[in-house]
Amino acid sequence: MVKTAVTEVRLGQKVISTRGRDAGSIFLVVGLLNEDYVLVADGRKRSMERPKKKNRKHLSLTLQVDTAIAKKLSAGQPVADEEIVDAIQRLGENLKEGEVNLGER
Repeated sequence: MVKTAVTEVRLGQKVISTRGRDAGSIFLVVGLLNEDYVLVADGRKRSMERPKKKNRKHLSLTLQVDTAIAKKLSAGQPVADEEIVDAIQRLGENLKEGEVNLGER
């Protein structure tokens, strides 16, 4: 069995911070800035009104994506902080097989 790693960041994807004062925190990707940076929010400390700009190398990616939030973000519709919190809880806070840390080689 061949395991593939996730290297592409998608809207609504669950990510875990690996660097900075928020290391270990779980976020959802709420914006794609360029090939190096994304915007993340958790609905509590980092709301949709002020998402955190995060280097992709400082994130551990998971295979989990909340499709409802991804659709809303793609369509330019507003997403409430409560929806982000609910999505993170739905996706669970456990590390899943298939995560990859782009910062370590």
